[in-house]
Amino acid sequence: MPLYETIEDRLQEQSVSDKLKEAWKVDVWSFAPYATTGDLLLGRNGVLRAICEVKRRYNALDKYETYIISRSKLERISAMSKSLNTKGLLVVQFDDVLVWHDATSALVYETRWGGRYDREDPNDLELMVHIPIYSLKGVTSDHKEDTD
Repeated sequence: MPLYETIEDRLQEQSVSDKLKEAWKVDVWSFAPYATTGDLLLGRNGVLRAICEVKRRYNALDKYETYIISRSKLERISAMSKSLNTKGLLVVQFDDVLVWHDATSALVYETRWGGRYDREDPNDLELMVHIPIYSLKGVTSDHKEDTD
């Protein structure tokens, strides 16, 4: 299976990492490149608090009614966070705002077949979860407790 993670993806993760450190007062550790379960680890006082999957969307938050993500990706984050007794978070940088959602609770939303068609890779078509935009929370210091 081809690897699609790019230098740009890693730079976006670093940008998100910096914003999470500032807003949530956490330490952030990166996974090894090309990890299939999560992009960042969040901690406080040396204790793991969350595993984050980081995504970037080049549009404003309100452009679509839902945010679409691979169900299997959410399931992997959820399983890993459960096995490590921590939280699993989806963090998405839109053009205008950085938002997050709990990975496990996102699994209750509508799931449909879909994915990417631009790379002509049959592995890009799979079950996708449609997370309502209104359920995404802004990354602010008000939500620091979500990593406690």
